[in-house]
Amino acid sequence: MFNNESVNIDGKQLAYVRFNEWSNDVILFFHGFTGSKEYFPKTQVKNKCILSFDRPGVGESSVVEYYSMENFLTNVYEVLKSHNVTSVKIVGHSAGGYYAQLFAQMYPEIVKSLSLISSMVPLNCPKTKKIVNGQWKFISFLSLKAKKVSQFYFNQMAKSIKKDYEKQLVKNMRSLPEIEKNFIEENPQMIKNSILNAVANEGLGVCYDAYALCQKREEVKISPNIPVYIWHGTEDTTTPISFVEYFESEYAVKQVHKLEQVGHMLYLPYWGEIIEEIV
Repeated sequence: MFNNESVNIDGKQLAYVRFNEWSNDVILFFHGFTGSKEYFPKTQVKNKCILSFDRPGVGESSVVEYYSMENFLTNVYEVLKSHNVTSVKIVGHSAGGYYAQLFAQMYPEIVKSLSLISSMVPLNCPKTKKIVNGQWKFISFLSLKAKKVSQFYFNQMAKSIKKDYEKQLVKNMRSLPEIEKNFIEENPQMIKNSILNAVANEGLGVCYDAYALCQKREEVKISPNIPVYIWHGTEDTTTPISFVEYFESEYAVKQVHKLEQVGHMLYLPYWGEIIEEIV
């Protein structure tokens, strides 16, 4: 069963979806940058409770100006605690992988595994300075040094997506590997809803998400007792394969899946396998 739910925290709505009934053992999915809470396949997996939250300003979550990753993750934790959740298996895609890493650092007592899918490394961190690509260095500059320009940039991006969604989709699909194209073509409404929710509120959610992601952090430390699973496509042009080497050097990586002829959105066609590995 698929449920859209929300909670009011300090006068702000935090929206999330719940797949299957609440239990004390859940799978927690963190969506990527310009993604939203419903951006994952609704596959029935052994009746496991799967949760996914919209970050502030995305979809039905209230806009929160210049929030921190820690603020958002604390709110997520409070929701889990209110439902007596004691065991969490985390799955993070792209920028959501960074949120997943930080959640594992903050709440190691409840995190039982961490799956990083086409994941971003900590962005503004001494250890990753040389491997973060130019696009994210540009976004970091806008977010930290030119906030008004950043708001304008993401506002224009949101307008462009809303105005010419089909045209933008066709353009973006040209560079996708065949397996990812096929999934998107077979699930058009899910993809459309997820992307349009991502750019709600005139793009402010994406703007403040970028700000949160780009905050300086010395490092992220994850308990060696938390097994880490890596999934990465060899055709990924958004998060390079070199990120896998960083994860292997920093965390207790149990398994690495390097998939040939698969790109950044590999979790869509491989969702069943990703979940099966941790349940």
